[in-house]
Amino acid sequence: MMKKYLFISLIITLIFSSNAFAKCDFELIGLGKSKENLKQKLKYPKDQPLMLMPDNFGGETFLLPLNESCKDQESLHGTMGEYLFINDKLERIMLTRANMSDRNLMIFAMKKYGKFELPEGLPLDQWRGNHFWEKGNTLIEFLVTNIADEGFIEAISIQKLKSTTAMNRYYEKVGKWLDSEN
Repeated sequence: MMKKYLFISLIITLIFSSNAFAKCDFELIGLGKSKENLKQKLKYPKDQPLMLMPDNFGGETFLLPLNESCKDQESLHGTMGEYLFINDKLERIMLTRANMSDRNLMIFAMKKYGKFELPEGLPLDQWRGNHFWEKGNTLIEFLVTNIADEGFIEAISIQKLKSTTAMNRYYEKVGKWLDSEN
């Protein structure tokens, strides 16, 4: 009898956690929309500028902790949303989490975009790699990779399936810079 109640509670918990993951709308504006659209969505006063960080490759990034757009999403605590604008158009959204003791961003990605196979017998926290989904004209990539000092980072990247000319130029500049650093 006790096992039956535990099983029912587990099912109810999974249903509620799935709904919580589904409610997280970090895609505040669509790809291709302007910085002004983001300002309006965030309800910034008209005279207050967005705090954007320009880079050396022609992009500007707006950072937003995910708990600002996904207020009920405690399981993604520590996730940063990065909104990359090129020529005043949103070209990429990236969610990143570093050195967290869980794989909640991976679980979120699988619930939102679809499950993918992991190597049998490998604990979730030891998996490294990437996976791609295509949804309509959007390309989504999830990855886990090692970073310096024995850490790791999880990331979800969302961009148009067919990159824009601006995005191709951006990646070309980034690639040239990376080549020059090696």
